[in-house]
Amino acid sequence: MTVHAFTKGMLPGPLCDLLFRYCPKTFCEIRRRAMPHIAAEDRVTEKRSSIGPVRPQAAGRPQPMRVHEATTEKKDSGKQQPFETRKPHTRGRTRGDAPPKHNFRVELKELIAIPNIAARLKTPPKTEKKLGPSKNAWCEFRQAYGHAIRNCLSLGYQLDELVKISFLKDYLLEP
Repeated sequence: MTVHAFTKGMLPGPLCDLLFRYCPKTFCEIRRRAMPHIAAEDRVTEKRSSIGPVRPQAAGRPQPMRVHEATTEKKDSGKQQPFETRKPHTRGRTRGDAPPKHNFRVELKELIAIPNIAARLKTPPKTEKKLGPSKNAWCEFRQAYGHAIRNCLSLGYQLDELVKISFLKDYLLEP
């Protein structure tokens, strides 16, 4: 009876399969069949320790939620639940976030050449990336091809901030 209880209480694995296949009658038979498996496990752990330390899993990655936990947990409206459809993710800023177009008395390329305005503008670093759909449109602010200066988002956001603090009020056309 104790041999049967021992075999039923074992964790699944190759030794457990072997013992169920051959049904030992005594603990001596269990020990005789278990010794090669124990030696093999020792060799595997020794080999793993000689290779180097095991790399820990990323701490920031959440573990997947079990189905039981998902059904018993109270649903939080702001928390994403498993198996829910997700909202489409947009990269970067969307068209709704685009800076407003302001009407200035002078051209944009002349405006950015004014010394006190040019000192407040930060030119983005030069990049090899394609800056827009047009290969031959020149942006005087970024000093690069790809889009026209009137479509430059970087310049638009900075000018919008200067308009908000009333720094460019002398250059704006009256609405």
